[in-house]
Amino acid sequence: MNILIINMFKDQRIYKRNKKKFIYGLQGNKIIFKKWNDVQGIKNTLIANKISGIIISGSDYFVNEKGHSIIDDCILKSKIPILAICYGFQYLVNKYGKASYVQSFTNGYRKYSCNFQIKRPFYIPKSKYYFKHADYIVNVPKNFKVIKRIGDKIIVAYNSKRNIFAVQFHPETYKKSGRAFFKTWIDKCVLYQ
Repeated sequence: MNILIINMFKDQRIYKRNKKKFIYGLQGNKIIFKKWNDVQGIKNTLIANKISGIIISGSDYFVNEKGHSIIDDCILKSKIPILAICYGFQYLVNKYGKASYVQSFTNGYRKYSCNFQIKRPFYIPKSKYYFKHADYIVNVPKNFKVIKRIGDKIIVAYNSKRNIFAVQFHPETYKKSGRAFFKTWIDKCVLYQ
């Protein structure tokens, strides 16, 4: 499988650390990394390679911040399965919904781990996932179905029409759960298309 990962970070040191985690979690696949503002490079990659899935990474930007990273429409119009992670999920909620759907913690970033299972649109047994974010999602736009909540926060949603699987956590962080997560996403969303 050819997987395109869109780097949404402004701080490239953070991105380089995360890049290694993606490489481990997606072993056995060809991974192509592109920075969010390399629009021509992204378009050329979509044309020149048979991309099977697109991952939109987390970010150190905030969706309501001036000059934040954006997802080019060529990605969203590609009809290729998308996995939107943390900021990627927040960006899509903000783009297709309302600004009020994304809220912020009053005291900055929250970092925590949580064990849970995912039942839809595919099953992943109970695993440990890492959360690191200052913004969180309380509502989703039309065509997104809420799959999992923690309290009033939406942590997993799916748009079956566009085959967008969106998560508020970072599956790439933990090796064991990350590999299982990415393998299941590829088997159920990418290969299924």
